[in-house]
Amino acid sequence: MNRLLLIFVVVVVFAAVMLAMQGWYWYRMTAKEKEESELSRRLGTASSELAETLFRVDLKGEAGPRSLGDIGGRISASLEDLLMQAGNPYTIQSLMGRMVIFALVGMVGTSVLFSPKAGLFGLIAAYLPVLLLRRAADNRAAELTEQLPEALELVSRSLQAGHAIAEAMRACGEEMHPPISFEFGLVYEQNNLGRDFRDCMTSLTARNPQSFDLKIFASSVLLQRETGGNLIEILEGIATVIRKRFVFKGKVKALTAEARFSAYILGGLPFFVAGAIYGLRPTYLDPLFEDPLGNMMLAFICVWFTLGVFVMREITKIEV
Repeated sequence: MNRLLLIFVVVVVFAAVMLAMQGWYWYRMTAKEKEESELSRRLGTASSELAETLFRVDLKGEAGPRSLGDIGGRISASLEDLLMQAGNPYTIQSLMGRMVIFALVGMVGTSVLFSPKAGLFGLIAAYLPVLLLRRAADNRAAELTEQLPEALELVSRSLQAGHAIAEAMRACGEEMHPPISFEFGLVYEQNNLGRDFRDCMTSLTARNPQSFDLKIFASSVLLQRETGGNLIEILEGIATVIRKRFVFKGKVKALTAEARFSAYILGGLPFFVAGAIYGLRPTYLDPLFEDPLGNMMLAFICVWFTLGVFVMREITKIEV
């Protein structure tokens, strides 16, 4: 009975926190809709939906919750940035819903398997959708960088044919696959609506902060527009450098394969041992969750384990 009561209390508290976050989110959405309406009025022919598609990132940066200084707004803005970097696979409402579901499942599962006190640790599962979204953002950034050399060569050929840089990027948006087609096509659409090309390229890099090569491309284009030079040779040189970097990364990955495999084994070994002990003697690990000293030891273990995983990851991570 006490266990069910504790689970009920934790669920109510967690639901209250999520409702508060939803309240902050709808407050931001209301302010955002007003800005989008004003933007649509200034554009004249552009509809509200088109304005949201083209200028959503910049509206967020100009008058977002960062200026209000509230913690809930900052968290919501960070999640929206992460969704944007992942290609907007779903809305922020769906993300929050997934976080609630994962948290409840983790809390109830941990309470049933271990003890009601351990159910609070199950709330950590709410962060799993964010981790999956971050992984999707990393994969999208890697795919964008992988497509960039071919896109730069296509832009170079379009420039040789006499097209402007914006028209050349439109060709990439029509002939290539996402995500590079979406990003380059969005730059063309923004510029076609009358926005300054420098601002369009700045927004391109702001939407993809993880792609260093894309920043080099944008900086080269903007610098060439101010100082002059052969943009075709510049883009071809950037494409060549990116391809050579891919080759070098492959060699580095092969040389560090042993260290990465050792890190995977050392990282998964504690969970494997704990699962084996729990399967053989379920009551053996109870003091870790029921005794105050055991709770302190468990927290100490979690901190040092996380630190160890971070150190092993940094050892095997080589910037190219």
